[in-house]
Amino acid sequence: MEKKRTPYRDKFMAMFGIGNGGLPFMKRESVYNQFYSDLITPLEESIAVPGTTVHCFYAEKMGEEYLHRYQKHFVNPVIHNFDMEHEELLVLHPQQWAEKVKEVCL
Repeated sequence: MEKKRTPYRDKFMAMFGIGNGGLPFMKRESVYNQFYSDLITPLEESIAVPGTTVHCFYAEKMGEEYLHRYQKHFVNPVIHNFDMEHEELLVLHPQQWAEKVKEVCL
């Protein structure tokens, strides 16, 4: 079943060149597999680097498993919650995304 087209979905797929002729070798399944692999890739637990703060942009619509993953793998991560889909902040609100990145870097 084809998912409903939305501005988010169109921009997200365009980011990978899907639907705009940019990257003909990219398939929808490849995009899915990339993000699914993010969820299942083994990482150490309780990663902590002295003098380093880990900031995670958490897209709540992706599901709590991502939040739990951040909390499991990083010691005291700073979670920035967004009521959005995966990468929605970047693809639909790039200026807000850039401002947030600058904010956490300063």
